[in-house]
Amino acid sequence: MAIGDCTRLVEKIISRIRSWGARSLSYAGRLILVQSVLSQLHSYWTRIFIIPLTVIDRVERICRNYLWSGSDLYLRAPAVAWEKVCREKKCGGLGVVSCREWNIAMLGKYVWWIAAKADHLWIRWVNHIYIKNQPWMDYKPTTTTSWTWRKICHVKDQFKDGYVGGNWCRNQGRYTVADGYSWLQPEAPKVTWYPLIWNASVVPKHAYIGWLAMQGRLLTKDRLGSFGIQNDGQCEICQAHLENHTHMLYLCCYSQHCWSLLWEWLDYKFPLIGLCDWFRRWRCKTLIKKQIIAAAIVGLIYHIWFARNICRLEARLQAPWAILKQLKVELQARFQRPSKIELVQKSVWACQLLAV
Repeated sequence: MAIGDCTRLVEKIISRIRSWGARSLSYAGRLILVQSVLSQLHSYWTRIFIIPLTVIDRVERICRNYLWSGSDLYLRAPAVAWEKVCREKKCGGLGVVSCREWNIAMLGKYVWWIAAKADHLWIRWVNHIYIKNQPWMDYKPTTTTSWTWRKICHVKDQFKDGYVGGNWCRNQGRYTVADGYSWLQPEAPKVTWYPLIWNASVVPKHAYIGWLAMQGRLLTKDRLGSFGIQNDGQCEICQAHLENHTHMLYLCCYSQHCWSLLWEWLDYKFPLIGLCDWFRRWRCKTLIKKQIIAAAIVGLIYHIWFARNICRLEARLQAPWAILKQLKVELQARFQRPSKIELVQKSVWACQLLAV
């Protein structure tokens, strides 16, 4: 396929974005649309066609722009590199499918069919015309073969280390696209804050801001100053210290007041410095208690950041008790869903806390 043949794919993605009214959606809402709609449009095409790299790069740029600015156009710099966004959540990413690597993984199924000598007409034709009883893993295409065939052979070289004795090294020797995509992912260490932020009970928009906060990617004044945008580095709320992630979320007098109210409500005190390590090591007798505390911690981080932005833009500051009240309402709605209510009712502490 030529680049012009893929114009329809790009047009469909752009038309979806422009029909969503995306500026009213949160980051978490955009992330869901990127994962469930935009990535699936590309995935459908790769099941049939080999997409040129120029088109794949453009699709990824459009998805990146939509995630960070709500438009298909480049309106603001991304807070996190796209390569990191495409990592697994346990490795610090958002789990967005990389179009480039997914296309390679889809081509890997052709490599598997040839290696397994699948009973397909196309496989028999390839063996008769190109391979001619040569060892498939050692085969080298000539310059006179088609671009599509050379592309498949190039992918074969990328997957060569994954085939042992003609069998795929995972999944009981049988290749799957999902497993091939996982195999292509670069090795990255697991982050300590993964079980805290990506807890199933955390509100999605809270989790997204928490994800940015744990990586130090919120636009605090110290980061803005490093970009040459902000000259005044004082904390927007207390005006007494340099505003960075640690001060704004944990050490500011306003933040500490919010945390003390949360401790009083939960009837449980936890360390703020080293919070992620503590949560990862903490062993709780009841699962629901750990889920509620995780949702409360990440939710408060979100609301402190939200209150800071209101203070900066509207010159007014929400009272800490008002923040806690709003957080209570959100958590009560979150844990009174049908999938959670039965688990909550088994804990006296949770029932009293959420007024179930």
